[in-house]
Amino acid sequence: MAITPISTLNNNSRRFSFGYINLEDEDASDLKQQNLLNRDKILAGIGSVAGVSLVVGSMMKIQKTKNPMNLRYTVVEMLSMAGMGNIGGIVLSSVGKDSKAQKKKWKEGAFQMLLTSIPMLSVDGVIKLCSKSRNKLINNNFTKILASICGVYVGSHTALAVSNKLRNEPNSAKPKRKLKFVDMVANLDDAVAIMVLAKIPFADKIRIERLLPFIYSFCGFRSGTGDKR
Repeated sequence: MAITPISTLNNNSRRFSFGYINLEDEDASDLKQQNLLNRDKILAGIGSVAGVSLVVGSMMKIQKTKNPMNLRYTVVEMLSMAGMGNIGGIVLSSVGKDSKAQKKKWKEGAFQMLLTSIPMLSVDGVIKLCSKSRNKLINNNFTKILASICGVYVGSHTALAVSNKLRNEPNSAKPKRKLKFVDMVANLDDAVAIMVLAKIPFADKIRIERLLPFIYSFCGFRSGTGDKR
């Protein structure tokens, strides 16, 4: 999820950087650039919501429920929603774009998926290991949550390291990407996953996993638009 520096060029025009997604037409007017951004936002929003909705609809059919708020999620469903949200946001916002612009969007989507999947898989693995232990000091909710938080931290920074490798292009003047507060939206699903997978009693009562479709829709939206900084 992107850092997006705004740098001043020699001709005093601005280059808008959206992580991997850049508007580098130095001759374009500010109005034209803003129109391009608004177009991308609309299409990315529609695409990401559509992608997530397809998975939600499929889950409702499989779980035989007419109320999406009653859905139960596993890691497979979470990753499916994240993937389809990102694909939808990228594909629709790529309409009319050249191959260079599309490539940047797919790189942004790759980062979004890494930031979503690596911590989540870490959380899932840690919780399963703790649950299999016969040691009560390990197999308890507190230890599961603590170990999961460590998994999220390591997973997020692993995703960041991979992202900076993808970002390392010849003649690139971009600084290394850093995690921003808005990037943590992608990790809200990990907070949900920790509570759900660890079977925290109050999490089951308030059904916090209902936030997941909105979280993944937002991540897909960002894949198609980036984040202006």
